Amino acid sequence: MPSAKPVSLRPRGRAGVRAHAYRPGHRWRNLFLEFIGYLTIDSKETGVSPLKLYGSQTRFLDELCEGLDRGVRHFVCLKARQLGISTVSLAIDLFWILVHDGLQGALITDTDENRVKFRILLERYLESLPLGMRSGIVRHNKSNLVLKNGSVLDYVVAGGRKTGGGLGRSRAWNFVHATECSGWGSEAGYASMIAALAQKHPDRLYIFESTARGYNLFWDIWQEAQKDTLTQKAFFIGWWSNENYAFKETSREYKHYWDGKPDDGEAALMKEVREQYGVTVKPEQLAWHRWMRTAKISADDLMAQEYPWTEEQAFVMTGKNFFPNSRLNEDIRWVHENKILFKAYAYHMGENFLATTVEGVQRSGLADLRVWEEPHPNGFYVMGVDPAYGRADYQDNHCVQIYRCYADCLVQVAEYASVNPETYQLAWVMAHLAGCYKNIWINIEVNGPGPAAMRELKHLRELMDQGQLQQAAADRKLENVLGNMRWYLYHRPDSLGAGYAYGWKTTQDNKLLILNQMRDAYALRALRIRSIPLLEEMQRVIQDGSLIEAEGTGHDDRVFATALANKAYLEWLRSSLIANGATYDNVTKQERVQSQNPNATLVDQLVQDFFSVKESERVQARLDAAWR
Repeated sequence: MPSAKPVSLRPRGRAGVRAHAYRPGHRWRNLFLEFIGYLTIDSKETGVSPLKLYGSQTRFLDELCEGLDRGVRHFVCLKARQLGISTVSLAIDLFWILVHDGLQGALITDTDENRVKFRILLERYLESLPLGMRSGIVRHNKSNLVLKNGSVLDYVVAGGRKTGGGLGRSRAWNFVHATECSGWGSEAGYASMIAALAQKHPDRLYIFESTARGYNLFWDIWQEAQKDTLTQKAFFIGWWSNENYAFKETSREYKHYWDGKPDDGEAALMKEVREQYGVTVKPEQLAWHRWMRTAKISADDLMAQEYPWTEEQAFVMTGKNFFPNSRLNEDIRWVHENKILFKAYAYHMGENFLATTVEGVQRSGLADLRVWEEPHPNGFYVMGVDPAYGRADYQDNHCVQIYRCYADCLVQVAEYASVNPETYQLAWVMAHLAGCYKNIWINIEVNGPGPAAMRELKHLRELMDQGQLQQAAADRKLENVLGNMRWYLYHRPDSLGAGYAYGWKTTQDNKLLILNQMRDAYALRALRIRSIPLLEEMQRVIQDGSLIEAEGTGHDDRVFATALANKAYLEWLRSSLIANGATYDNVTKQERVQSQNPNATLVDQLVQDFFSVKESERVQARLDAAWR
């Protein structure tokens, strides 16, 4: 908000707001508070009355001021319902264009009904201003508000996926107030609008405020703001910030709903609010919350969605999340808090497999490949491969997931995801990773481009067998790159014959099967995931009847690749590992002892090698029988 010139809001003919040097953040707060002292609203509780800020509105203003003091001009506010955030934001809209000359602004709503409602609210604000301030208005109609100082506020509807693609086209905005973005349908329209925003205007300001309502476009906006902390600020306003959401101690409701202590769930949420937001929820508020969730909103998920305690809880979708959302949030926090690191690599595709190189990178955003565990010579691995093709209307990633197998769990060790390579180049990635993680079983989706990747791997094997690439491969220690690969073989469970097929061909029925198997494994902690992008994809997977997929433009490539890896593990590896007692704890303990004193565990290692060989022989016998 830097503007070196003094700004006067003094109305004609009466004492008004004093002239101030208008500067960022808290230094303009008093001026704004004096300005809203003139405004009146139509309140559902008090009727037509002066605009007096709730605690939630004050908190919103504090967050805005803090960001502006740091030079931030782009704000994303995640909020609970009925906190008055839109109301105070509209006051900021009017204030901002009044004190800055020549701004080109927009008030963007999700629906035409809300556009009309917000225009009426602004009309009320304008009517409550002193005559001297209103004299600066040229016109105010359903399309825009035009001021004599050259500033304009357009009224724009974001619309749905089919109608919102033109949002922001032929516009050049340096001020935007976007409300209820979770109801916007068009990702293309949002991208168009963002491209139209000024990046250097000294008085630019962009406010996006919305309830969550699931993993939709606003989830993407929120995630982007959380990552870009330099130029954006993301903040959450919970139900507990509104002092009206409380019963007085003397009320009948308080005495009925407050029994003297919070239950276990409430205590845990109170602790989270205190630790994350520095707010202590009082008994009066808990009594109100209990009343609301028992007398008004009976569904716990719906209550969490409408009146969330935390930002993680806000994005819960009522009755639709396929994977347990609370567990996903726990795992995301665990990865962050324990600083689960990975080695990041980028592939540079050459003219052939051996000309392809892998380079370490320092930024996770540049990484095609994430590696949490280096290959272990005695490890058993599964690889799930989901080639990018055709299950969604949006650009998918080629995805490869690698897990180490134990008798009681799968542990994620590597992940590849990229939109860049051609299908035959995806085969090179698979060959490279299979050469690194030996003793590996591959399950690939054979719908769409899957067979093309398999043909390229077959071609590589033929070149190796004929010696054409043998020396070059030996120089790079890749001569046995395909030697330890085994393909997942599919057999219909209702078939009495012995027929098997390579890979996995998805149908609606078997998609339900493998995704439910993955969900069960995750819920039972038999699937240990380290990838934040995978966990975030899982958050967006919803179930609507028999349909399971990522909501909106969300991807499910990492999810489906993991489901394929889990399927190969269940059918081809788990039983033998259980028979050998190769649990995670047993194997980890043995490998730890070996690393500390290799000589002392020579006999153990010989035994382990023996069982590894026998295990490979048993699996190979099953594969041979299947092929026959």
